[in-house]
Amino acid sequence: MRTGIPLAIFILGFLVIATGCMQTSPPAGPSTPLSTHTTPEPIVSPNATVSPGHHYPATSLEIKTYVDNAVSFAQENGKEAAIAAFNNASGPFVNGDVYVYALDYSGIALALPFQPGMVGTDFRPLKDATGKPYTDIEIQLAKGGGGYILYRYPYPADEQQSTLKISYVRPVDDTYWIGAGVYTREDLLVDDELRQFVAEAKAYAVANGREKAVAAFNNQTGPFIRGELYIFAYDYNGTVLSWPYQPEQVGVNRLDVTDPVGNHHVRDFLDTAKGGGGMVDYYSVNPFTNRTDLKISYVTDVDGTWMLGAGKYIEPGQVILRA
Repeated sequence: MRTGIPLAIFILGFLVIATGCMQTSPPAGPSTPLSTHTTPEPIVSPNATVSPGHHYPATSLEIKTYVDNAVSFAQENGKEAAIAAFNNASGPFVNGDVYVYALDYSGIALALPFQPGMVGTDFRPLKDATGKPYTDIEIQLAKGGGGYILYRYPYPADEQQSTLKISYVRPVDDTYWIGAGVYTREDLLVDDELRQFVAEAKAYAVANGREKAVAAFNNQTGPFIRGELYIFAYDYNGTVLSWPYQPEQVGVNRLDVTDPVGNHHVRDFLDTAKGGGGMVDYYSVNPFTNRTDLKISYVTDVDGTWMLGAGKYIEPGQVILRA
């Protein structure tokens, strides 16, 4: 007969894995509060504060591994024992500000260690401070086998303000799924390398004009292909000017196109660029893996008539999420 993993043994293994994580402190202060009509119950957080010198998941791989280990525990010990463990705010699945949460596929919360009063609540109607229906997206990702999501959620300490968070979610079985996330900052997601790459592309475009710049951006062997980084560009009508790995899309108007989870990401590109530039997150086919991954891009206006940008795919690797 199949036997469960004793909790004490699991805790020991979990802590051993945690010691391999980067030594970190918590993200710098949280930002915008959730809008009042979508704010979840205040978080009860007696032990959520992270401590300097302790090890916490800090990369995209580490948070995925954290979730994978929780799934293994759930599959070995059964749903009832797993949900009880995930709901224990003093248990092995709470590591500072990192904790496992669980929902079923209709959006009903099964485990929320710092929001026990929300267990049993339908999270699908809730949106984050930016209007993102994060639970709907998480369910889509879980049904597809798992993936990353960027959204805003209350930080489990202090004033509990809404903070950027990247979570990894995946199914446990055909009745429920789980996730865990790292509270992060925009300057980590849009790092100096990405900003510099976009700045160089803009400087080239301003100095050489649109026609020459677009030709350079579309050249797969040119100077604007660096590892996974490449330049995409649109005019403000939503027509593709540059997309080196999908040249058949150049000249196509994509203003009303949505990504696989329903984001109007092209409109977001244009609005963000017109507003002075910044970060846009969405889902896109990674040309290097042929998988649909979360992508975080940085976009900027060029001359008031078109914009350009570049981004990084969030994969199970050494993407730094916590400083």
